[in-house]
Order: sequence, then structure tokens, then C-alpha cells
Amino acid sequence: MLATSRSRILPPIPPVLRFAFLGVLLAALVFFTMVWQPSPPGDATISPAEPVVAVPEIDRTILAGALDGTRVQRLLLDVEPLRHLLAVAIDVGPSVAAALGMPPAPVPLERLQADPDAWRGRWLWYEGVLEDLAGPHEGHPIDGYSIYEATVRLADGKRAMAAFSIPPGDEIRRGSWVRIEGFFMKLRDTTYPVDITGAPMLVGRTIQRDYEDWGPVRELDPKILAAVEDTSFSPGEMVWHTVEEDQTEALWHLGAYVRDTANDRTLADWRRIGTLNVHDTYEKFVGNQIARGTPMRVFGTLIRRSTVAAPPNPAGIRFWTVAWIQVRDFGARLIPIWVPKRVDDLPMRADLEVRGFYYRWLAYESIDSGRHRVPLFVAADLDTFHLEVDRTMRQLGIGLAAAASLLIVLIWWAQRRAARQTLQHAHDMDERRRRRRERAAITLARRET
Repeated sequence: MLATSRSRILPPIPPVLRFAFLGVLLAALVFFTMVWQPSPPGDATISPAEPVVAVPEIDRTILAGALDGTRVQRLLLDVEPLRHLLAVAIDVGPSVAAALGMPPAPVPLERLQADPDAWRGRWLWYEGVLEDLAGPHEGHPIDGYSIYEATVRLADGKRAMAAFSIPPGDEIRRGSWVRIEGFFMKLRDTTYPVDITGAPMLVGRTIQRDYEDWGPVRELDPKILAAVEDTSFSPGEMVWHTVEEDQTEALWHLGAYVRDTANDRTLADWRRIGTLNVHDTYEKFVGNQIARGTPMRVFGTLIRRSTVAAPPNPAGIRFWTVAWIQVRDFGARLIPIWVPKRVDDLPMRADLEVRGFYYRWLAYESIDSGRHRVPLFVAADLDTFHLEVDRTMRQLGIGLAAAASLLIVLIWWAQRRAARQTLQHAHDMDERRRRRRERAAITLARRET
């Protein structure tokens, strides 16, 4: 029983394995403390603060009354479908239009004319020169509104038509570059004042002034940025304007510049640019010592994010993402970042290193009714913060790892040598005992004889 119980006891761990384990543990400790960096923290339980957009619904039974299969049908303006779409479109703004699935580019007229039923009821848009504007007309389904009609000549010489409810602004007149949006109702033909065949008829909320595309913006124009007025802290002034209210040439210009030059600077170039902090750069902002368009890095935690659809603009910006960053130096005050695109793949509480450009002051009211005025930045993207380990620290970590490996090898070699010596000593002892037993046996045999 004693022999059996002893055989079940695990043999002791050899010293070589113990030292090897300690060496590996030491190397792992060096790696985790000197080289490895965790990914930016995020809280998956906090969802992005995207606004909830209510999308209107169309009564397909009424819309089925819009007929365009023959020329006679296209010459007629179907009253009931028109009134229904005018009522549905009255509250469709840029964000709702984006939620309705407005395509990023105008649908070619050939596709629309080939299968109008496939596009009927879709929110579409076209841009061009305003050729004809008529209204107000009676018959609007909502009291206090009238019906306006417009004909737009597209860049290829073809035409599109629209009916809408909001009176056009004074800046919109015949010859202006405009944009029409709305639900596609039917194809229209006209004989007066212009002979038109198969033009798309859109029913929307209003007609908007549009702009011919600028193309890439590679340089900042100080004259355009100088038009920004943010010196007054009074309510209603520009300093209080949100991104929806501040759709000006200066914002479009800066937004296009940061987007079109995003790849001109490397990460190493940005690391040589200053950062936003209370003790240095903020005082320069207060003293008006930092020019608009100055690049600056903003380190902080993403607290809130929302995306809105952009109105027509010459920079080709379709969305604006508004991010609020908590910078450690600023305490409860949040720093706003405006990005000229949709950014919806970041978790809340992510650590950011925003590479932005100073735009203007922005004032906002916090939850506790406190008023704050902070610098506003425009950035090409919301970049996550990755701590780059210094080269010296990397070399130090590699050196420590090499020293630990060498120590393990030396210990292993010493232990192996000691084990060989022990084995040889045991072998010598066994040999001596064997010879002693042999001599004792010979002596005993001689005595017996």
C-alpha cells in the first residue's frame, strides 16, 4: 500500500522548469509594461446620440392615380396625387430626405423614363438653371400654403419640373442655379411656354438655391474665413449657431479644405503640431492670437455624436457629423468638432486624437443652464488615439527581454551541468558500493573455506 500511494504522487517540478517559467513571466511583464498598449476604451452600452427621424408615409392608392402611360395622360396634372404629395412633403427637410433614401446623384432621365413605376413615390432631386417659375396657385391641401411650380434646365439641356409649397426666396429668380427635391409623381409633357416631353415631375417642400461645384479646395482663403463674425456673445449671434444654421461659404470652404487635404500630412507631421490645452493654447484663443484655419490636435473622450444631412452647397458635402469631446483640461466644458461626412462607427467614450482646424468660437448652454464659449474645430475625421511607444522605450523593452532570455539560458545551462555532475556522482557512488560488495563477498568466501 505504501509503495502504491507513493507512486501516485506527482514528481517534483525540476528546477530548470521553475526558472524557465519565471523567465517567461518576466519577459511577459516587460512586454505588457513597455510595449503593449490596450485599444481605446469604449462603452458599448451607450448608443450614439443620433436624432430619431420620422419618415412620412405615402398612400399608394392615391399615388396610383398619377398616370403617365400616354401623352394625353402626361399633359394632364392629376390633382389628387398632387395634393396628397404636397401634404406629405411639407415637413421633409434634409435629414428626413436622407432617411427617405435620397440617392447621392440625380437619377438619369433615361432610367426614369424607361420604368417610371419603379421610381414613383421615391424622393429624388435635380439641379440646374431655373427656367420658369409660376405661382402662387390655389388648391393647396393645407390652409395657409399655396402651390408653386418650377421648370429647371439640367446641365445636359433636358428639363425637370417641380411643385412645392414654400415661397421661393428673393435670391431665387429665373436664371439662378437651383435644386429641386421631392417625391417623384409622374412624367410630364407640356406645350407652352416650352415643348417638353417626358420630364420628371417632383413634388416637394420648397425650391433651394444651389451652387456649381467648386472642385478640390487645396488652399485656405483668409478672406473667406475673415467673414466669420463670432465676437459677440449675445443670443442669436453667429457664436450660437449650430451646424444647421451655420451653412455659409466660410464653413463650406474650410470643410472642403480639411477633406481634400486630409492625406497631405502624415501622422509624424501632425505629431509636431500643437495641442489644445487650458494653460497655453486656450489663452491664445482668448487673446485672438490664433488665426482661423490653424491646425491643432484635440485629445479627449467622445461624449456625444450626431449626424445631420447637409443642404445644397458648392463643396459637395452631403452630411455633417457633430461630435462633443471631453478634454481633461476643460473639465465640464465640451469641445465641439464638426466633420464634413457621416461618422457612425465609433463607440461612445472612445479616446480620440482629433486633427482639426480652428473655425470659430461656439457658445452653448449646458444641462445645468450654464453658458460656455469654447473653440470650434472642423476635422476630416474622428481619429482614435493610439499611444505610440517611444523608440527608446522599445529598445529598452527589447534589451530587457534579451537579458531575461539570456538569464534563462544561463540558468538552464547551469542546472543541466549540475544535473550531469549529480548523475555522475551517483554513478561513481554506485560503482564504489558495487566494488565494496564484491570485496566483501570475496573476503567472506575465503573465511568459509
